Amino acid sequence: MTLLFYLVIGITIVGFQRHGLHFLSFSLPAGVPLPLAPFLVLLELIPHCFRALSSGIRLFANMMAGHSSVKILSGSAWTILLLNNLFYFIGDPGPFFIVLALTGPELGVAILQAHVSTISICIYLNDATNLHQYESFHN
Repeated sequence: MTLLFYLVIGITIVGFQRHGLHFLSFSLPAGVPLPLAPFLVLLELIPHCFRALSSGIRLFANMMAGHSSVKILSGSAWTILLLNNLFYFIGDPGPFFIVLALTGPELGVAILQAHVSTISICIYLNDATNLHQYESFHN
């Protein structure tokens, strides 16, 4: 979460360096009356500030769920090994294969979450550097 927090701060700094105070116009739709502009900017800055928090929570929850399931099942396999003799564990390798089978999907979830985070950061950076890029095409 700390890494994502610093990335969002860095992206915001890049946006301000590139566009100055005009960077705040990303949160202002076209045609908004001037008296409503400060309220809309404030209302849109709140979700912008919580991008890192929401991304960090999503990453933490997905990674922790996989780690917890593998930890619980490997603890069960270890308990079966300690409660019974070695021949029982060799004769019934079910818990071992379940832990081994869950390691693959956990790795897949980790790769997928890294991909989603990278794409999100690229989208945030694109929004900061190319402010209102597509507005001229729609008007």
